[in-house]
Order: sequence, then structure tokens, then C-alpha cells
Amino acid sequence: MDSGHGIRLARLIAFGAVLLNAGAAFAQGGRSTFDHLRTTFPLTGVHAVTPCENCHVGGQMAGTPRQCEYCHRPGSRIATTFKPANHVQTNEACNNCHRSAATWQGARYNHATVAPGTCTTCHTGFFAPGKPANHLVTTASCDSCHRTAAWVPAGFNHNGVAAGSCETCHTPGGPGLAMPSNHIPYKTALLNGASLGCDACHTSTTTFTAERMNHNSSLGNGSGQCSTCHLRNSPYLGSMQKNTLNHDGTGPDCSFSGCHRPLGNQGSTYTRWTS
Repeated sequence: MDSGHGIRLARLIAFGAVLLNAGAAFAQGGRSTFDHLRTTFPLTGVHAVTPCENCHVGGQMAGTPRQCEYCHRPGSRIATTFKPANHVQTNEACNNCHRSAATWQGARYNHATVAPGTCTTCHTGFFAPGKPANHLVTTASCDSCHRTAAWVPAGFNHNGVAAGSCETCHTPGGPGLAMPSNHIPYKTALLNGASLGCDACHTSTTTFTAERMNHNSSLGNGSGQCSTCHLRNSPYLGSMQKNTLNHDGTGPDCSFSGCHRPLGNQGSTYTRWTS
């Protein structure tokens, strides 16, 4: 007899002894004399208070399944709960997601084998949470922006977004970050500023601080008044140079005064105050 065969025989004899002890305990109407851990199936949660005969039908010990799906399915010989109709469609073993023997709640789904672009197979609002009513309108797959650990934070993929449509999402109450209260009032302070979209100035889809100011051919005074933003102590955001209106002569506005371009003679239009 080789050593491997001897080891297997010893294991069979030991397991037979476990079954005999379990049978004796069952016949005596109790389990206090039997350590169920020896079967490699610990009795925890609901299993700890379930009558033995619910699983060991007819007093049969051998062959009792230890895999959840053998019992927790319709048609099982053991009367127990099974997957409801709105359960996520999966062939994974129950204990790959359900970690507690006391409750089905608190399951953590393993997305490791999910094919990219198939999120909406489950995330429809029926099998698993779907898009909320205020979700930005998009046909992109969920995993284009979201990760499997949590819905937020999400990194939106701006590829394919139409130019000038930023405010579809970037608006108060919308799904994207909205303008802060001290953003420059370009819609009222620039010539035809209301027609400008966020991307007229903001050049990056990962940060708002990468921008190039678009003055939209403003000429100073009235709509397009320079001093709205460039006046000293102006509260508006930006790296623009600021000064007082009477710092060098007087005038109703920086350019309209005749000093600075485009109406005046000093500097370069929109880029430099002086030559």
C-alpha cells in the first residue's frame, strides 16, 4: 500500500467516525454532544438555530450539501429561502456576495468577472440601482465614469460632448459642478456674453483653473465694461490685473477712457495694459 492511499483511507475512516457521532446525536434528539465544526460546515447565524432534520432529511447525514445553492433554490429537497425574482442575474455561488449566515442583506457583489460595458444588464432600477432622475443625459456605459466600489466620485468622460453644451450639466442643481457665486459675470459684463459657453474660456475637462479669458470683442463701457472685473477690490475670481479708475487720469471705463486698447492707445488688446 502506497503512503497516499493510506492517507486517503485514514481520512475516510475519520470522516466515517464524524458521521457516526452525528447520527448518534441526531438519534438522541439533540446536538450538544457533537461538534459540527468537524464537518467543515460551521453552524452560524440562522444555521445555528435551524433544526437538524431540516437539513438532514430522514436522519441521513452523508451527502448533505454544504454549498448554499444546493439548498437555496426552487425545488430543493430542503425547505428554505431562495433567490427572489428580482435577484441580480448571476451564476456565482451565493457566498461570493452574501457574507452573513444570519441575513441576506449587506451583500457585496464581485464585479471582477463582469464584462466592460454591460453594467445596465443589472443596473436598471429593478435588479440593482439604476440612474437617478437627475442623472446627466448620456448613452455612455456606466463604467465609462463610475467605478465598482461606489457611484461617487465619478470621472466623467467628456469625449463626444458637443461644444457649448457644458451648462446642460454644469448648472445649479445639476449633476456637474456649477459656477461659484464669485465667478466673473460674463453673461452681463461682456459683449454678447450670454452666448458664451463654459468652454469658451475653460480649456480642460479635468480642472476649471486651466482657462484663457475670452473677451468676446468687448470694447469697454456698457455691455463689455472692463472695470466690472478689473476694478480694484473686485470680488470675482481670476488672475486678471486690477486697478482703480483714477490711477492714471479719469474715465468711465479702462478702455473707454482712451488709455487702453481696444479703444485707447496703450498696450495690446485684451492681453497687456501697457506696451
